[in-house]
Amino acid sequence: MGLQYLAMALRNQLDQALSPYLLQHAGNPVHWMEWNAESLSLARRLNRPILLSIGYSACHWCHVMAHESFDNERVAHLMNQAFVNIKVDREERPDLDRIYQLAHQLLTGRGGGWPLTVFLDPDSQAPFFAGTYFPLQPRPGLIDFPSLLERINEVWSTRQDELRAQNLQVQQALKAIAQPRPAPADSNLADMAESLVGQLAAQFDARHGGFGDAPKFPQAPVLALLADLHADEQASQMLADTLASMARYGLFDHLGGGFFRYCVDASWEIPHFEKMLSDNALLIELYARAAKRWQRADFAVACAGTVAWLEDEMALAGGGFAASQDADTSDGEGAFYLWTPHAVQQVLPAPQAELLMAHFGLDGPPNFEDESWHLVTARDVDELTRAGRDRDRAAAELEQARQRLLEARNRRARPGRDDKMIGAWNGMTIAALARAGRLLERPDWLDQATTALNALAPRLFGQDPPRSVWRQGKSAQTATLDDLAAVLDACLSLLQWRFEPRWFNLARRIARRIIDQHVDDQTSAMYLTPIDHEPLLTRPLALADDATPSAAGLALQALNRLAQLCGDGRLHHQCTLILEAALGDMAASPLGHASLIRAGLAMDKPASQVLITGNEKDTRSWHQALYFGRELTVYYLPAELALEDPPELLSALLADTASRALICDGFSCRAPVHSLEALEQALGA
Repeated sequence: MGLQYLAMALRNQLDQALSPYLLQHAGNPVHWMEWNAESLSLARRLNRPILLSIGYSACHWCHVMAHESFDNERVAHLMNQAFVNIKVDREERPDLDRIYQLAHQLLTGRGGGWPLTVFLDPDSQAPFFAGTYFPLQPRPGLIDFPSLLERINEVWSTRQDELRAQNLQVQQALKAIAQPRPAPADSNLADMAESLVGQLAAQFDARHGGFGDAPKFPQAPVLALLADLHADEQASQMLADTLASMARYGLFDHLGGGFFRYCVDASWEIPHFEKMLSDNALLIELYARAAKRWQRADFAVACAGTVAWLEDEMALAGGGFAASQDADTSDGEGAFYLWTPHAVQQVLPAPQAELLMAHFGLDGPPNFEDESWHLVTARDVDELTRAGRDRDRAAAELEQARQRLLEARNRRARPGRDDKMIGAWNGMTIAALARAGRLLERPDWLDQATTALNALAPRLFGQDPPRSVWRQGKSAQTATLDDLAAVLDACLSLLQWRFEPRWFNLARRIARRIIDQHVDDQTSAMYLTPIDHEPLLTRPLALADDATPSAAGLALQALNRLAQLCGDGRLHHQCTLILEAALGDMAASPLGHASLIRAGLAMDKPASQVLITGNEKDTRSWHQALYFGRELTVYYLPAELALEDPPELLSALLADTASRALICDGFSCRAPVHSLEALEQALGA
């Protein structure tokens, strides 16, 4: 009777969720629950399989499956009768997503994706069947979702012992994956980087830029490593060609700025129209570095346009940034971004319309489903003015036309926005704004980064343990290594702009938590979840990159920079142990560990660090001269700076109020210099 009562009491419980993605499903007739102790306990007591569905707010195919199946009364009845249905936002729970994406790969032999659909044993949460999108009606090679539900229910009812034997194998495989590989005796970071460049060269699309065929993703962690390899001409050429294509064609939003998640074709023309904060954060920094390195105006424009998109579309009240913009609107996928010549002519006067259509390719055949145009740069201003048209006037006309078209587009049904603040993605964005603002000499971007960090710190790090997401005054989910590493990186990036004690204290607190909670005492392996996290099927390593840098790679770069800033040899030694523990995985798959290779190369050849202090009237100008337009690591510490429990290096520096600069190469510091001229000479500037 008790179990019958529990089953009858089931209902859709997502109306209390924090996540906008989960709230999107609060009206489904499915008895959705969140992943928590109560839902897992209920599955055990009812002995029902868990139907785990993982997605995110901007995911197009998640919306399709929701509309086709989760809104369908017959499908909902099948789900409610036989399963405990749990809905997870992958952005809230990257740990669960990582575990069950790996499980999908083990069970199917294929990469996963979203929506991720997994059926779990209620006792162990081990998966026994996994897939992604399932249609309402059968398709060639793809079972329909109602039939799948019926088959899973039948198998669970009649063959639980067999399933549990399979579950044990999956669990053993996942536990094996969660152990770092032993390092080869001849592990060498330079060789790994060379191997990675060679692998990329074999996949490089010399015609369109990027790697492989359709679909085309930015692969920002790999591009970031290529950007570090200045001396490698092949790496530099692949980077420049890829960035040029991504900015020129359809991955970039030429009206509103920002990059879409990926393109469905090999030529970067037609995107999947969702925009993710994480992708754009990484690309802001890449384009700023490339614009500075090659003095490329097109790269600077792409960078500035993406920052403008952050300001216009993603900024949250009080500071920080929303997670994503949806691909869909009420008018259909991508409808917000598409144009026809007739629509352009309704907005612009004839000469301006003609110029803009030639620029963005609307004078050629449609590129979207044979009826619409997604804007690409078909001809740049120089190409448009070869026939004698005044270049400056044409550029001004194009900019005016672009603004008018953007104003018209903003009157359309707008894409939805997931307005939760994610610690990891905000940390990456703050660091990117700080570094891009510095390189392209935009103090307003640095101010925006400052506002964001000052908003994030109390919302997510004002409690113990720190939190991963915040929305509408509430925080949730324990921070994972991604969150900690990205915010640590943000603190260190902004400390070079302005040495705020609260940022420095936060950085040191985060570093302690990373070492205490995310680094294994025995192996020095880095894990995504903290040691005191809720028990899960396995504890995932944090070594491999995906669309974003691996948490371990980002953490290692930031920890080593903090060690150098503090002159902390013990922390540097810990970083060395962490790198050594990852070498086996890095050597086995250099392409999957670009961020760790970057971190290792930076540790092998540490950049010089400059610490400036003394009379502000004298030394502030030294900092400004070295700060803007360079990638040099430089901190300005006012003579009156008060730090709690300062590290020995900074304590010794601040003990003397004389104006001077200290250059440290790794953990060895030179004699102080006392003028900007002497400082620049010592740096070879």
